[in-house]
Amino acid sequence: MTLEEIFYASQSVASIAVVCSLIYLGLQVRAADRSQRAIMQQGRADRASKASLTIAGTELARIWEKAMAGDPILTREEVTQWLLICRAAFLSGEDSFLQYQAGALDQTAFDSYCAGVRSFMSRAGFRAAWRLSAAQFGKDFGEFVDAQIAAAPISQNVDTYTLWQNALQAQKGGC
Repeated sequence: MTLEEIFYASQSVASIAVVCSLIYLGLQVRAADRSQRAIMQQGRADRASKASLTIAGTELARIWEKAMAGDPILTREEVTQWLLICRAAFLSGEDSFLQYQAGALDQTAFDSYCAGVRSFMSRAGFRAAWRLSAAQFGKDFGEFVDAQIAAAPISQNVDTYTLWQNALQAQKGGC
């Protein structure tokens, strides 16, 4: 084998090694992206779970129920608590919106988030809190929330307790 043949053989082996390295690198980047998305989704789920458990506390649950129903008989303190609860929800929502815009949140997760926004924004108390808080958020997020409100007809006299009782009875009857 001549020196020239050895050179071409080594170049071929080096080219194959570069291609294999690029394939490996691509697989690693893809795995890192999936891992990062899973971590972000877990963070979103943890944030929502902690907020729900915090609100489940006796005092905040009472305020949540009254304010979601649009009960006009809230004390000043209760209105402040309600607006702070909503601010936390809006900040969390803006984070999800910005993650989606940046391509870090997939369509399925974003669709789930949008369904939640429309559900909450169908309630008078949440809409009122948004009207008082909207100026604290970016223009794009504000337009997004306003579009979700437009897509969600307002719910009248939603009695979650009665709905739950009816669903419970339907499950017991189905056993």
